[in-house]
Amino acid sequence: MLVKEGEYLFLEGDKASSLVIVKSGMLVGTSKQFRKSKFQNFGPGSLIGEFSILESRPREYTVRAAENSEVLFIEQKDLMRELEHKPGWFRSTLSFLASHCHTAEENSRKMRIVQALPALLFLFKNHLDVSGSDNITLALLQQKMLVLDNVDYADTEKLLQILEGLEMLRIEGDLVRVSNLQIVPMLYDALQFRALNKQVSPDILPITDQLVLTTFVKAVRENGISIRGTRTTVSADLFIAQAKKTMFGSLTMRTLAPLLQNGMLEAEPAYSEATTLEAIESISGDFEHILDLLELNRIFPLLDKKLV
Repeated sequence: MLVKEGEYLFLEGDKASSLVIVKSGMLVGTSKQFRKSKFQNFGPGSLIGEFSILESRPREYTVRAAENSEVLFIEQKDLMRELEHKPGWFRSTLSFLASHCHTAEENSRKMRIVQALPALLFLFKNHLDVSGSDNITLALLQQKMLVLDNVDYADTEKLLQILEGLEMLRIEGDLVRVSNLQIVPMLYDALQFRALNKQVSPDILPITDQLVLTTFVKAVRENGISIRGTRTTVSADLFIAQAKKTMFGSLTMRTLAPLLQNGMLEAEPAYSEATTLEAIESISGDFEHILDLLELNRIFPLLDKKLV
């Protein structure tokens, strides 16, 4: 069958009734995903619709001729009739291979999304640094992702939906708004550190450190302690009392020391290796930064699970 340039063979979503073999020329398939079309070229020798026929699925592409072309149609009923003359295992093998190809394609798509995350965070980070705004238009973000990392619009939107599910951002129509301006660069830095050093970022804390910082936050909030300047101070008595509830009484100098050593928390009098828990009069820390750090540690493990 001859197909003239610009003529359509079928539309995406149509019921598949035939397999198409391209004998000469070039056809273009487009698959509409969200707000962007995904393209695939079909040259001589290409098969179009083999999965749709074998699995009785709708057409995956809208296909038109990019130039004058010649194609061969094999009707589904004719193909199935031929398969009936083959051994039973033959058709089962074809179905298995089709299913396997779909699984491989889905796994490849998931991997593309995983690899696209740093690029998306980089764009957010750069936009926040340059504009100071907490939002960016969805269309602009999708265009930038396509240019920067060849990520199609559908994968960008899927990734945004994952981040929205983690409460990092909100998709408001054609606008993407960041929920916490500090988390985006922190997450980007944590992922970059892991990629470059093949180990977890120092900002990804052990559970014990997270519990100690959570104790500090709850002691501030539940006792109505005012937050002034960059550092907030809690008396040792209130901190230890809160630890009995938050950490089930497991606060010791051994659990507190790592955060005093790295400067995340400060003790009064100043910490030394000889400091005992009983000798500490107060604990102070950058309250807002601690909140951001705890949020990062909430998101980081969930992100890996969502992406895999």
